[in-house]
Amino acid sequence: MTTIQNEYSRPGYDSTPCRSGSRGKRRSVAGRFRRRSSWRSVRLFAPLVRRCAHVLVIVFVGLAGVSCQPPSDKGISDRKIVPATEKATEKKDGTLQEIKKRGELRVGMQVGYVPFQMLGNQGNLVGLDVDLAEMVAADLKVGLRIVRQSWQGLLSSLLEGQTDVVISAMTVTPERNSEVMFTQPVLETGRMFAVHTSNSERFRSIEDLNQPGIFVVSPPGGTGSVRLRELLPKASHREFPDRKRALAEVLEKRAQAFIDDEFSIRMACAAHSHLLTSRFKPINYESIAWAVRPDDFHWLNWLNNFILRAQGDGRLDELKKKWLQDYFFDTRIPASR
Repeated sequence: MTTIQNEYSRPGYDSTPCRSGSRGKRRSVAGRFRRRSSWRSVRLFAPLVRRCAHVLVIVFVGLAGVSCQPPSDKGISDRKIVPATEKATEKKDGTLQEIKKRGELRVGMQVGYVPFQMLGNQGNLVGLDVDLAEMVAADLKVGLRIVRQSWQGLLSSLLEGQTDVVISAMTVTPERNSEVMFTQPVLETGRMFAVHTSNSERFRSIEDLNQPGIFVVSPPGGTGSVRLRELLPKASHREFPDRKRALAEVLEKRAQAFIDDEFSIRMACAAHSHLLTSRFKPINYESIAWAVRPDDFHWLNWLNNFILRAQGDGRLDELKKKWLQDYFFDTRIPASR
């Protein structure tokens, strides 16, 4: 059987005979016209749709390619590239490591301040500072070399690397602390004044010395000069490089008062008990500590722990009794007396 397909028998067309004659024919023609118009529209816009799709694909592929590319070297060509095999710069040893490698501890010290540093009967160095330096070297298990210097050269030699630490009864001041670091206090003290025994009732306090016509002497350096000018603006003040000369001014009654740190005043009153007297009342607070170079924190930490150990095991108290026996801290005369 042969199947005959005409234009009305194609898919989408209604091939059912129309009973209304010409009316059905008009419907078939209208439907054919609408479907032919739809195909023309698809054929017209199909190239445009394909082109837009192609553009979108190209843009997407381009963006994906850019994100996968490695960073550009443009603008960093002048940067220095360090080879992976290049060794890092070796860290410089600190003072503590240098002391152990050297096998010797170098201590800066001024000699001549009794009872901290002085010459013994055989010309050897003795004193509280000398014993402390020997204890530090013994704990480090190294030798000891005391570098004798003037008072003005102690800190400069430390900063120049000629010494490892300054152990020389040095009081901590803001000016010194701006140059070097200090350990925790080894001793605590303060400035005091001594007068001739004949003036003991006349000058009972530091305020009694603040009068016109009063002559006060003291050694140079430390907080003495600045402090005296603040406390005694009306009195006359003179500094003597030699403590013995300054003390002689009071002993021979050319000056009314000798002002120095506590240890010096106690020693002077013990040596000249029949001519000098003091109420041993500090007029300020001062701490004696050891100086090290700035930023040498490891060495500073070791010294601080040494001081704590010496305080805890009693070694520091034994040295105080040995060298400060003439002016124990517990023999201070109360201020009310």
